Amino acid sequence: MGTEPSGRGVDSVDTAEQALDAAGWLADRFGCIVAISGATDLVTDGIDVIRLSNGHSYPTQVTGGGCALGAITAAFLAVGDDRLVATAAATAVYTIAAEGAAAGDGGPGSFAVAFLDALASVDAATIRASIAVS
Repeated sequence: MGTEPSGRGVDSVDTAEQALDAAGWLADRFGCIVAISGATDLVTDGIDVIRLSNGHSYPTQVTGGGCALGAITAAFLAVGDDRLVATAAATAVYTIAAEGAAAGDGGPGSFAVAFLDALASVDAATIRASIAVS
């Protein structure tokens, strides 16, 4: 592939854009959807790439942020016909909820509780008003 990944545990030191070639290769090779989290999240099927620029850094500072995104993605995939769109939609809902939760006055500890409330309150109007997709 010609890429040299670098990381530390589950946290990569590469940007999402730097990981895009590897993600495209994985998606093509295994017939899957690959989502890369970063300042701009990338979701690819190896052909198309959806970029989502919502979110906040707090989910990386609390336990279970990635697990929550995985669970939300699984739920979206269970009811969606298009895996790329379902994965991107799950990422959008998650990151929009994270933005809403982080808008409060607290730090990462209070964010974890506020995130659950924000996630429960995300609706179509919130998504339309907030989504940053390209």
